[in-house]
Amino acid sequence: MVEIRPFKGIVYDWDKLEDVGPALAPPYDVINPDQQEALYQSHPHNVVRLILGKQSAEDSDSDNRYTRAARDLADWMEQGILRPYPEPALYIYSQEYKIEGARLNRTGFICRLKLEDYDQGKVFPHERTLSGPKTDRLNLTRACKTNFSQIFGLYEDPQLTLDALFEEATKNTNPAVEAEQDGVIHRMWPVTDKAIIEKVQTFMADKDMVIADGHHRYETALNYRNERREQAGGASGDYDYGLVFLSNTNGQGFTVLPTHRFVLKTEKSAEEALATLAGNFEISEERQVTEDSVANFMAELKSAGEQTVAFGMYTGGGAMRLLRMKKDAQPPSPPGGEKIEALRWLDVTILQELILSRALDITREKVEAGGHIYYTIHADLAMRKVDEGAAKMAFLMNPTGIGQVMDVARGGGTMPQKSTYFYPKLISGLVFNPL
Repeated sequence: MVEIRPFKGIVYDWDKLEDVGPALAPPYDVINPDQQEALYQSHPHNVVRLILGKQSAEDSDSDNRYTRAARDLADWMEQGILRPYPEPALYIYSQEYKIEGARLNRTGFICRLKLEDYDQGKVFPHERTLSGPKTDRLNLTRACKTNFSQIFGLYEDPQLTLDALFEEATKNTNPAVEAEQDGVIHRMWPVTDKAIIEKVQTFMADKDMVIADGHHRYETALNYRNERREQAGGASGDYDYGLVFLSNTNGQGFTVLPTHRFVLKTEKSAEEALATLAGNFEISEERQVTEDSVANFMAELKSAGEQTVAFGMYTGGGAMRLLRMKKDAQPPSPPGGEKIEALRWLDVTILQELILSRALDITREKVEAGGHIYYTIHADLAMRKVDEGAAKMAFLMNPTGIGQVMDVARGGGTMPQKSTYFYPKLISGLVFNPL
């Protein structure tokens, strides 16, 4: 059901850059200002200059982060720092990483994917998006006419058909790119063999795609496609395709981390919240948990989550409570929940509706407006923010299951923002898609 194509991607000249690693970067939306500066310093041609350039008080319509990215792209192409790959290719991409004592390897492929509106039933989102990031990415795409970062798409194949094909294709073959960042080893092999490409295209023609990461990028690609079609009088072009990494959910290396919440602003006290929560949750006695012992608490939270929906509520000074949803408690009915039962039972849905909205008066609208909730994958950081007085309280979470993601997305539902954190993040700079 989805159409994929090989393409002549724009890549770093791997002969000129003997070590491409310092030129690569995480996705733009996880780079903080300190990381941005560090990436600027790591290499004069680091991709951060393209995906997340610095801003200046002197920026203008003719000189800003987007126009500078376009100039850098053109200059690097002229200098031969970047070059078109000589043949249309699919790009096998693997990420080797270690988590909880296990060494895993997630493998998939980078391609052009024909952009489809969601109502066509071929591509499914699972999270809501915000207008701000889409405006930012659209401005960059307009200026550069290039996709710099892959959308992360999921498909299902219990038989591991493509996984076996990719393993055979890369066996005893050195990758064109191999780089390590933050403990993750990234490897990429361009594949130009027409027989392999045809097998992949034929196989994917019967599959749909669920967006794991990059919802803003996908919707930006749709908006850009529509603009370019209008300018071209409805004609098709390269802009009908987006840069996508596709990976099998049944393969090895699918790690979804929990995204914890800390509350920045609420008129309700912890005592008032607990009184309200007692109607739906069994609340443990307060116990002392420190940053050093939070891993033990997370193990307890995981065990509780196997029986019912559970959260950790941290109110500072080491005070932690375990909240376990009562067996007779009714799940909320968020928009879409009337037709997608899985959406009602998501931890993130129950947190939003039964805890944030009812107990703390932080509605979905307030969350989307910003300023009330902040997110982190680090439980110790969430606790530290409370101890420092930067947050009122924190809620520690179990991760959303990959099966839940697929069920909700294909059912036409959307989860609250930051429902999932797929780890590791895809790296930027391996290959670009010219539009």
